[in-house]
Amino acid sequence: MTTVNETTGEVDEGGRKAPWLLIGGGVVAAAAIGGGTAFALMMGGGGDRPDSVLPGEVAAYAQVDLDPSAGQKVAAVRFFQGLDSEMDERLSDGEWREWVWEKIEEEGDVPGDVSFEEDIEPWLGDRAGMVVMGAGEGEEPVVAVALQVKDGDAAMAFLDEHVAEDSDEVGYYLESDYVVFSEADTIEAVRSAAEAGTLADNDDFTADMEDLGEPGVMAMWADLAESGDIDPAAFDPSLEMTQEELGMGSERPEVAGRMAATVRLTADAIELHGISRDVTGMESMPAGGNADSLVTQLPADTAVAMSLEHGDDMVQSLWDLYSEDYAEELQQATDAAAEQGFSLPDDLKVLLGESMTLAVGPGIVDAVTGISQTDPSVPELPVVYRATTDTARAQELLNDNGMGSGVLVVREDDGTLSLGTDQAYVDAAVEGGGDTLGDSELFTRAVADAGEAQSTFFVDVAPFEQYYLPEVTDENARTALEKLAAVGMSNVTEEGGDSRFTLRMVADQE
Repeated sequence: MTTVNETTGEVDEGGRKAPWLLIGGGVVAAAAIGGGTAFALMMGGGGDRPDSVLPGEVAAYAQVDLDPSAGQKVAAVRFFQGLDSEMDERLSDGEWREWVWEKIEEEGDVPGDVSFEEDIEPWLGDRAGMVVMGAGEGEEPVVAVALQVKDGDAAMAFLDEHVAEDSDEVGYYLESDYVVFSEADTIEAVRSAAEAGTLADNDDFTADMEDLGEPGVMAMWADLAESGDIDPAAFDPSLEMTQEELGMGSERPEVAGRMAATVRLTADAIELHGISRDVTGMESMPAGGNADSLVTQLPADTAVAMSLEHGDDMVQSLWDLYSEDYAEELQQATDAAAEQGFSLPDDLKVLLGESMTLAVGPGIVDAVTGISQTDPSVPELPVVYRATTDTARAQELLNDNGMGSGVLVVREDDGTLSLGTDQAYVDAAVEGGGDTLGDSELFTRAVADAGEAQSTFFVDVAPFEQYYLPEVTDENARTALEKLAAVGMSNVTEEGGDSRFTLRMVADQE
């Protein structure tokens, strides 16, 4: 490990100042993990993962770990970013690292005598990881980055030789096949913590990552208890006021549990998949979905849909949970609602019901743009709300607030209430008669585990393309957007409160 003294500029033991190194080494990981899919796509390889050299007791961890085929990588970049012909050829030829290095040069003050082919490529590895650790009350958290190297001696020689003059001190050391970076005054704490036990030794971490499945192009993990010990005001003092204004302050309820997520590439989609484990308060949440949910019964050409199963039970569970720490605030809300004729939480339970869906038809844009500016009547829009609920109480609430029959289209069918402003669209949503959303191949591709999901969200972009694509002037961006077919999301809650979610952006099938 080496350092540079900020006053004398002499090399000492303990760290080295170099802002471009944080871009070329640490920030390579940080930027990629924070959303830099471009960097992630250039990597792919084997060996130990970064969790094998980073400390095990951390608030959060993220890694770049890429194995998809080159064809899938190029397909993903084309799909989401668009490629000109030159870039397409370069990435197809495997020039991932060179491309990323060019991006680093654009962002950082890289010395002019540094050559990627001669100075970087011989030692740069295939993986990177980052952790955030608490450093005590009121202290800024510690960040450490591990960058995989193929040749440790060459990597250290390069780092020792090339430094920038205007930078904060940064320390680094070689451990196994990784160079670990952190601030010079925290690097020894990072090393000591890793020696005491790495993330790979953390049973919760390894179990969660196994449950997560294939880690994909990048993965993230967080320990909520450790994260709760980090004071946001340590990053920015102004956040302390924000916490007080939100009623959080120092009396924030303790939260435990863990969350993990990964980004995966497939031939026709990018998927964000995540899980939660042992999160405080979630053990009382209702589990399971409904194979015959209202959302799957909607017409197959539905443009936008969202749904919630067991919403009434969820409201009650959350109400009971927050009553322990926010009894006064909930009572104030209850009193205010009562003055308006509402009963909390019961009327919220009526609103969401046992099964609820909200849908928008493909003609929504034309319907909205065609609204008369002079006709005071409620416009007919292809929108429908359906809920299996206490329909008598629901209609009572509607009538009391001047939104009953005569204002809205209202239907009650075997315990399910349907509302809208267009009679024909409401009837079509209720009566069906053709293919349903549950039969739709596009819906099935976009919304994972729809039959088990407690909540879903779906957008078929086709009805909207003619309105937004002409506004996109960048040819590559427009080409990429033209490939987008749908966006879908689902959340599945299991017995005991553990859950999983999936967000997908799927491409048109060629």
